[in-house]
Amino acid sequence: METIRAKMLIKGYNAFGSYAHESEVSYLRKLNFPELDVQFLNNLRYSRNGIAYYGKRFDIDYAQKVIRFLFYLRPKLK
Repeated sequence: METIRAKMLIKGYNAFGSYAHESEVSYLRKLNFPELDVQFLNNLRYSRNGIAYYGKRFDIDYAQKVIRFLFYLRPKLK
């Protein structure tokens, strides 16, 4: 999310407030990322909120899928 936020700031966009993370995920569309990537990251955002605010947990399979996705996504964002 920090890398996406940095790209947004470079282009003059700033996401803040209640829907900031949704805006950051949506910005991937403007960067021409496939819709499946945008949807996966949005699901991850939703899951992260469950962890951060409600004490939910990832199961090991989902956590491994997230790690693979982040290794795939990060070079594309740079």
